Amino acid sequence: MPEDAEPEWRSAMVDLSGMSLAALTDLTEDDDSALAQAVRRLADDLARPGEPIAGFNSAL
Repeated sequence: MPEDAEPEWRSAMVDLSGMSLAALTDLTEDDDSALAQAVRRLADDLARPGEPIAGFNSAL
């Protein structure tokens, strides 16, 4: 890549559709990434059905 070229941003795509929220929460227990925090927040929201559930984008 030439020195003056802007770096290309790429997003990693991960298929999590086969995993339950409980399994994702266990998997991300020691992780402090934004995705792991969002998974834990969604799991916490689902555990308290009396409170509004945050959407994925809101959790991030």
